[in-house]
Amino acid sequence: MGSEIALDQHTATKQKSGGRLLIVDDEVELRLLLAEYFRRLGFEVEEKENAEAAIEAVSTRHFDCFIFDVSMPGMTGFDLLRRIRERGIQTPTLFLTAHDTIDDKVSGFEAGADDYLAKPFSPRELELRVEALMKRGGTAPQKSSDDEEKIEVGDLVVDKRRHEVSRAGERIELTPLEFQILELLASEPGRAWSRNALLDRVWSTDYEGYQRNIDPHINRLRKKLEVDPKNPRYVLTVRGVGYKLNEAP
Repeated sequence: MGSEIALDQHTATKQKSGGRLLIVDDEVELRLLLAEYFRRLGFEVEEKENAEAAIEAVSTRHFDCFIFDVSMPGMTGFDLLRRIRERGIQTPTLFLTAHDTIDDKVSGFEAGADDYLAKPFSPRELELRVEALMKRGGTAPQKSSDDEEKIEVGDLVVDKRRHEVSRAGERIELTPLEFQILELLASEPGRAWSRNALLDRVWSTDYEGYQRNIDPHINRLRKKLEVDPKNPRYVLTVRGVGYKLNEAP
């Protein structure tokens, strides 16, 4: 893995307008190589060897993206992200893992992850995924009319410019990926979206899972959006197809 990154570092010679990354991995060589790779791209990078150090970092500083290893001594990457999400921090997060199974991916998404990359991987692919996550989590350009940037369906309001969602006037905190799913559903209330269509529109990189991997994201979205997630009013299941946003919740 280390040699693969070293050989690929020529791709990181062009400076970009980066953001601030937090890389957490107990594998020292990999962590330092990734940190150097992204610094060459113009990113500001902090790297930590365990979850406890990462929690201390996010408690005092803002980051634009997290890159977490799953398997670490003590607290796992999954547990680390759950702790961070409990604090209301919705920073886009990508997991690195040596285990490329559907169950592992589902566990990561249920913990609040936005993307998942199995080792070994190309640093260029990681770079593209990080950039996609940061764009997804950023604020859209402001237009002349706020009305054009708001979608209202019943008492649900999706503010695209501010990346905010409210229900009956109450703010609801979503991850960037959850927001993008809801924004897409709200763009055409009542339209039934297949799982494949949602994956194609929401994921900006090729996704290696199978179509039902959209389900954990829908479940987490419902937990935040619905009064009773087991009897949803807003995000409805279309049997045999996928999901839709109720046009008259």
